[in-house]
Amino acid sequence: MKTLLRVLFLAAGLAVFGWFIHRAGPGEIVATLGRLGWRAPLILITLAGVYALETLGWRMAFGSRQRLAVGFPALYRVRLSGEAVNNVVPSGTVGGEAVKVYLLHRRGVPAGDAAAATIIGRTVQTLMQVTFIALGSAAFLHLAGDRPGVRSGMAIALALCVGLIVTLFYLQSHGMFTLILRATDRLGLHPRALVGRAERLRAIDRQVIHFYTNDRRSFVLSAACYLAAWLLDTFDLFVAAWLLGMPVGWLYALGIEAFIGVAKLLGFLVPGGLGIQETGIALVCHLAGLPPGFGPAYAIIRRGRDLFYAGLGWLLLYAGQGDRQALRGRVARQVETQF
Repeated sequence: MKTLLRVLFLAAGLAVFGWFIHRAGPGEIVATLGRLGWRAPLILITLAGVYALETLGWRMAFGSRQRLAVGFPALYRVRLSGEAVNNVVPSGTVGGEAVKVYLLHRRGVPAGDAAAATIIGRTVQTLMQVTFIALGSAAFLHLAGDRPGVRSGMAIALALCVGLIVTLFYLQSHGMFTLILRATDRLGLHPRALVGRAERLRAIDRQVIHFYTNDRRSFVLSAACYLAAWLLDTFDLFVAAWLLGMPVGWLYALGIEAFIGVAKLLGFLVPGGLGIQETGIALVCHLAGLPPGFGPAYAIIRRGRDLFYAGLGWLLLYAGQGDRQALRGRVARQVETQF
C-alpha cells in the first residue's frame, strides 16, 4: 500500500511539473537559462555554505560538553547524505534523520546521543525556519503596497508563525514526546508505535530538556547557525537574479525565499516536492511582482541545484555502504530502536 501511494504521489508530482513546464513555455525557459552560460556553477556555491552552517548548528546540538568521535568534515558528509534522503524519499524527514543517526553510530557516536542531537538539531532548524518565514511575511507586508489580499494574507502568516514559535518552545521545554504520551493516555489511545517506545522517547525528552535548560549557550549558537543558513540561502536568489540579468532587492529575496520553504513543506508527500516546489516558486515570484520569466527560470535552476546535491549525498551514502537492501534494513532497525 505504501509503495502504491508513493507511486501515485510521484505521478501527481510529475503531472504538476509537466503542467508547470507547459504553462511557463519550454522555449522561454530554455532561452532564459541560456543566459547563465559558463557561470551556471556559481549557483552551487551558496548551498555548500548553507550546508556548512547547518552542520555547525547540528554540531552545537550535541552540547558543549560532549566530545564527538567525528570531526567537522565527516559530520558534513553525514548531513549531506541524510538531507539527500530527505529531499528524495517522502518520509517527513524521518528517513533522513535515521540515516544520520545510523551513520554517526557507525563512526563511534552512541546511538542515543546521536538521536537526541538529531532531534534537537531538526527542531532548532524548524524553529529558525518559522522565524525566517515570519521575517519573510514582514518583508511581504512592506512590499505589498495597496494590495489588500496580499497584505491580509501575510499578516495572517506572520501571526501564525509567532504562534508556532511559542508552541515549539513550549513543547521542547516540557518534553514533546512526554506531552504526546500523556495526551494519548488521557484519551484512552494506546498506539503500539508510541507505547513500545515510550521509555526511549521519554529518555530523548530528558536529553532535549537538559540541553535547553543547562546548555543555553549551545542552543543560542545552534539557533544562530541555522538562522544564518536560512538567510544565506536568500543569497542564492540574488546570484540567480544577477546571472539572469533580473536583479532583485533584498526584501524581495527574503520574502520569496521564505515562502519557497513553505511550498516545499506543502509538497512533502511528493518525492522531492516535484512540481509543487516549482509551482510555488513561480507563484511567490508573481505575487512579489517580479518579471514573468524569472519565477519559472529560477524554479528550474533551483531544481537543478537540488538534484546536484541530492546526487552527491546519495553517492557518499552508497560509497560507504555498498549494498542498498542491507542499508535499508539497517536504517529501518535504527528507526525502530531510536525513533
